Amino acid sequence: MITSCKGNLIELKLISNCRREVEIAMMEMLNKLERRGWSAAELALALADASEDHVMLTARKEPASHYAERL
Repeated sequence: MITSCKGNLIELKLISNCRREVEIAMMEMLNKLERRGWSAAELALALADASEDHVMLTARKEPASHYAERL
């Protein structure tokens, strides 16, 4: 996980390259939105809601084409 402390990024543990890039982009986005006036609590809730929606949307997608070949 990567966290922010007054604009400084601090890596807390080893994570995958994908996760690292997502968290860096997320922190940049959250810092930008906080500068636009949104509170950290509002942003955390909105991010959690949007993430859950994305997970549910991804779970509903059609199975990969190779899955149908095994049936």
